[in-house]
Amino acid sequence: MYRDGFTVDDGPYRRLDDPNNAEFLSSLARGVTPRELSEGGEDVTVGLVDKRGEEYDPSAAPSGGGGGFQSFSGAGNSLGTATSSSGGGESSNGVFVPDASATAPTLDASRPSTSIQVRLLNGKRLVVKVNLDASVSSLGEHIDANGASTEPYVLVSGYPPRPLTDLGQSIESAGLKGAQVMQKKA
Repeated sequence: MYRDGFTVDDGPYRRLDDPNNAEFLSSLARGVTPRELSEGGEDVTVGLVDKRGEEYDPSAAPSGGGGGFQSFSGAGNSLGTATSSSGGGESSNGVFVPDASATAPTLDASRPSTSIQVRLLNGKRLVVKVNLDASVSSLGEHIDANGASTEPYVLVSGYPPRPLTDLGQSIESAGLKGAQVMQKKA
């Protein structure tokens, strides 16, 4: 928004006194998304850059018009993600690969057991009852059996939270008796 006009994205400069822009400006003044921006039926967030103290300078604008801002258009890479084996289960570094066909392990009532609260990626919680001699990987089997994840994840516990990387370790030796575990994206 400049002193006597405005641009939309990298579009042409549009004057404030042009009657063709009256509906657009009126919508903005009312706090409503202008019709020309919401034609796709999607929710649109409109952000204004206040340059009302400046005159529009076409030589300073990128090709196409706009006010100098260009959003990132490249690709990104996630650091620290693990490569995992194909199929369901877990990989050697503590990353679980969801298995839609997984079934929850059964609890043997004749052996000592504990309840572990798992905070899932979607914010919900899952209370898992497991035997103390069950492996840490059985927690992943419970999560997968509940359909709580569709992408690779790790489990973290303790303070400060640390990933559970030794999935063959027993629940008891991992210090998870009565613990709270969080599911995080891998």
